[in-house]
Amino acid sequence: MKRTLWIFVMVLVIAAGTIIALYLFRKNRALDQYVHSKSQAIISVALDDLLLDNLDQLFRSRTRDTLTDKVSLLDVENWWKAGISIPAQLHFFSLSNDPFTFFTIQRIDNIGKWEAFLNKYANDSVHAIDDAPELRLAHFSPFMTTLHNEHYALFRIGLSKPDSVEEMKVIWSEEKDWVYVRNLPFHSTKKTNAHLIYRDIDATFQLFADIAENQISLSGQWQLTTEIPTDDMQVRKPKENTNLFLSFWSILPLAQTPVITNFLSAVSGIEKTKLINDSYGYTDLFIGNNMIMQQDTIVVYDYDEDFNSIERKEIQEISVPLIESVWKGNEQLAFSLPNKLFYKFSKTYTDSVILLSTDERVEFSPTFETTSSPFRVMADFKNTPSSWNSSIVKSLQQHDVKINITTSVLDSNILEIDGHISYTGK
Repeated sequence: MKRTLWIFVMVLVIAAGTIIALYLFRKNRALDQYVHSKSQAIISVALDDLLLDNLDQLFRSRTRDTLTDKVSLLDVENWWKAGISIPAQLHFFSLSNDPFTFFTIQRIDNIGKWEAFLNKYANDSVHAIDDAPELRLAHFSPFMTTLHNEHYALFRIGLSKPDSVEEMKVIWSEEKDWVYVRNLPFHSTKKTNAHLIYRDIDATFQLFADIAENQISLSGQWQLTTEIPTDDMQVRKPKENTNLFLSFWSILPLAQTPVITNFLSAVSGIEKTKLINDSYGYTDLFIGNNMIMQQDTIVVYDYDEDFNSIERKEIQEISVPLIESVWKGNEQLAFSLPNKLFYKFSKTYTDSVILLSTDERVEFSPTFETTSSPFRVMADFKNTPSSWNSSIVKSLQQHDVKINITTSVLDSNILEIDGHISYTGK
């Protein structure tokens, strides 16, 4: 009996030791993924840690999945069979000229399985590159493209652009500039084993996320190039009895929030430097689920008795969500901000305060109150505007997703980031 127990214990010890050794080996090997030497930021996804820390949810999820059909391309199990090496950590990189697009370079273990995977999920879009016949290009969706040869696959994740293929070819042609992620000159001020990590190479912005049942916990640091005016931080108070989908404010100079300037520049053509120079360092955005009516003039074509095309203008009414955004800046900024951005906006300018609103009858009498958070984002998908009915938005609404990200002043030019994303598992 004792001998049997001893053998059983030894088997457990050997099995545990083997699992730990394999875990450490895979984690160390994951640092040998290639990234571009001129990467601006890295996103790391700890796949093994996610799996180990959420095994109970995985089993429950697999049980539910037997009852419903899944989107095959989004099924992780299919990627395990795709002939691609799946590391313990996935590392994505972005470049300074396109900071919102991320790339990852993964090793191909079995080219036959990989080509079969492409034929199944991207068959209509797989083709050779004219000036590089050894390369193949495939589009999985508007958000993901891959370029590969027999040994490696370069994935691009981001909004499609006319020059996205050329962008990938350039990265491939600079293979001599690929380096292992372990050799990047990280200047991280916070060591963590978080499930997801976003880090600028120079550590100016770091965000860490841990995923547990029905919640994602967020933390991080944001180092600014200018000092934060902490003596009297004032933000606009939203109107009462407003079911807000989104609440956002920032009292930081626009130079510190390139996500705002890059977005406005991309969708409206405003010069980023003009936005920065004309702004006084405050902006907010409130989106409610209240709907209002807007009138819009459209051009339609009719035909006369001789079947000649006749242009005719019609006024139509459309239902749009109530959106308000306040900026502080000079008259040049008021003039530059767009009058139409997905919806028509009326514009009011009073004493360096600018209001953009989808409601042209709104009375502008803003009330400001003191805050301890210079940058904050809150979203409640339960209050999603009724006109936003895409499948992604509906899914987030059904899962009752709530986002709360806040910042606090850690030092004169350093913000601490704290937040969480909650959702239901239904």
